[in-house]
Amino acid sequence: MTALLRYQAALLLRSNRWIFPLIAYGALIAVGAAGSTPLAEGLDWSAAMLVPAVAFITRSMLVAEPDPSRAVVAAAAGPADGPVRAQLAALVVALGGGAVLGIIGAVFTLLTSEPAGPPPQSGVTDRITATIDHPAVFLAGLATAVVCLFVGAAAGTLCNPPLLRHQGAAALATLAVVIVALAANVSPANAALRSDIASNTAARWPSAVSLIAAAVVLVIAWTASAMAAARRERSLA
Repeated sequence: MTALLRYQAALLLRSNRWIFPLIAYGALIAVGAAGSTPLAEGLDWSAAMLVPAVAFITRSMLVAEPDPSRAVVAAAAGPADGPVRAQLAALVVALGGGAVLGIIGAVFTLLTSEPAGPPPQSGVTDRITATIDHPAVFLAGLATAVVCLFVGAAAGTLCNPPLLRHQGAAALATLAVVIVALAANVSPANAALRSDIASNTAARWPSAVSLIAAAVVLVIAWTASAMAAARRERSLA
């Protein structure tokens, strides 16, 4: 599995398909950081923008490899569960890339937003010190980012090959599901974002229900994708 993860990570980096999600995510969180934004609100925004970013990173992983190469990798991974392992490796790499984006976004927000403590505090050192003094605000933002990370990964998995093979339809479906995930009250990401902020110095954590629901949705999406990948390889054999 380690070799598969290395291969998929190298494939993502060489394909340059990560560039658009990275630039889009950077631009979106920069827009959210414009002006005087409280730390809690900035973390909320950067977490929300993870949903489209991770969805399209996942899409990039699922369409980066040609079918012949995918078949060779699956065969090399093992005669029985090779396709499943190869598919899961691609999905794990996409999730890891999204986690890196989330960490970058959280650090950027910490350095550019109003600190969690009382004013006056304007320097970078003051912001970091204030965050250490009020860790709940920052940690609650990270918890919300985890929920959005899982939801974005699930959206990208469900709306792209091998579950949805038509490229145009897959791209539109990914965008539509991302919008629904952010706007619909039944979405774990929406629930986490709505419950996250109480004030700039006191944070309400996203509910355990939203975190568990996001994890369950992700597991279901990954399982369906891995099973579809196995069926696809059997049909091509």
